[in-house]
Amino acid sequence: MSDAVPSTEGTPARSIRSMAHNLAVLYIISIVVGFTLCALLLYFKLVQHINESGTEQLQGEITSVRALLSTPSGLDAIKQVMASEVRGEDAGTNCILMRIVDREGKVVVDCPNMRGVLPPSVFPLPGDTRSRKFEAKGSNFLLRTAKLTDPVSEARGWRLQIGIDLAQHDQLIGVYRTYLVLFGLGAFLFAIPSSYIVVRRGLRPLEEFSSSIKNITGNRLNTRLEVERFPHEMHPVIESLNAMMARLESSFQRLSHYSGNLAHELRTPINNLMLEAEIALSQDRTADEYQEIIASSLTEYERLAAVIDKLLFLARADNEKNDLMFEKLDAGTEVDEVVDYFSDEASAAGISLVCRGDASFWGDRTLFRRALSNLIGNAIAYTPAGGDIVISSSMGSDGAVEIAVADTGCGIYSEHLPFLFDRFYRVKSGSHHSGTGLGLAIVKAIMEMHNGDVSAWSRPGHGTTVTLHFPQHPSLAKAGTHDVC
Repeated sequence: MSDAVPSTEGTPARSIRSMAHNLAVLYIISIVVGFTLCALLLYFKLVQHINESGTEQLQGEITSVRALLSTPSGLDAIKQVMASEVRGEDAGTNCILMRIVDREGKVVVDCPNMRGVLPPSVFPLPGDTRSRKFEAKGSNFLLRTAKLTDPVSEARGWRLQIGIDLAQHDQLIGVYRTYLVLFGLGAFLFAIPSSYIVVRRGLRPLEEFSSSIKNITGNRLNTRLEVERFPHEMHPVIESLNAMMARLESSFQRLSHYSGNLAHELRTPINNLMLEAEIALSQDRTADEYQEIIASSLTEYERLAAVIDKLLFLARADNEKNDLMFEKLDAGTEVDEVVDYFSDEASAAGISLVCRGDASFWGDRTLFRRALSNLIGNAIAYTPAGGDIVISSSMGSDGAVEIAVADTGCGIYSEHLPFLFDRFYRVKSGSHHSGTGLGLAIVKAIMEMHNGDVSAWSRPGHGTTVTLHFPQHPSLAKAGTHDVC
């Protein structure tokens, strides 16, 4: 888990924290946010419940006063109750303060200790049945104005002004708030170490994954990780890594095979040239003998030049796949041109060249003729006298064009077909030599440059068919659009 990345010239280094740190921070934040939301919800519900209890207490007192005033000596009893209410400085319990006023707002009777604290003007207006909070001298009060329903009070227009000291409620809310803050701080302090422990244990499979990858070297490309050893969430990553290792192993093997064949192809003509030169220099030769040696060397030079030319073409094909001159080609005309070039060679070998079908496709004329020439040349080399080579073209239902070269030669065994288009892969059949093994690789490269493909079918003793698949248009092949004219 890296802590920083190296900076490039002119670009300041940017610090990158580890995955474990980032996950731990997110874990802590989620715990704190979750606890805070729950604590706030609980706190507001407690405050709501306490406020509702104060309102219910006020309503209960109002009901009691109304019931008391309904009795013959109710007013005297109310006066005694009001006189007994002492607020005091250390109000440890809820203090109920009451006042009865007449229609003009004059005080009929009240609690002595509310006169300087809760004047009549701070209470809700007559007819307003809602409770109101009021702060006086550092204390909160819940105030209410209620209509008195006994006959005497109704006749005189009396109404009740009642208030409750919320000191005990505020104290209880403060205690709740303190506990919630302490619990929140404790949860935060607990979340810090626990989050790192949980994250470290959760990321342990990544450490095992990293250790397993470190054991893979150039000599152990066949190593595959066991999917069952890792959690389900990592299975796609492991499967992708194993697939990548399989591709790397295959590419490495093909590269080794390619390097060995390339060295062999270049070493053989060079050794021949060196041997001929040593023989020529071993003693004096006549002019005719020198000419014969030079002619033999020229053949080897041509072989080297052909190999180098093909390798250069394949190298350009790997890096310049879009540098083509696409045009609409008539398959019949192009095939006739190439067949006409091979007609003399085929006639000399006693082989019949047959052209069938007609279709149009998009392609590079020069590259197409080179690919078709390689296929016809191979077919002539492996078809005995009296055989036939049929070049056919047809258009598929999706607009793609197929050009097939079928011979009646010796055929190829099925185990060779998957590697037939690999570079330097050669199949020897009978007395025929398979050349440099680059002809079919060039055909495959040309088809890839056209965004097409090539396939081969063969039956030993009956012949081989190689088919070129050209898309509707090379630039649109992968998009799957319709033909462009």
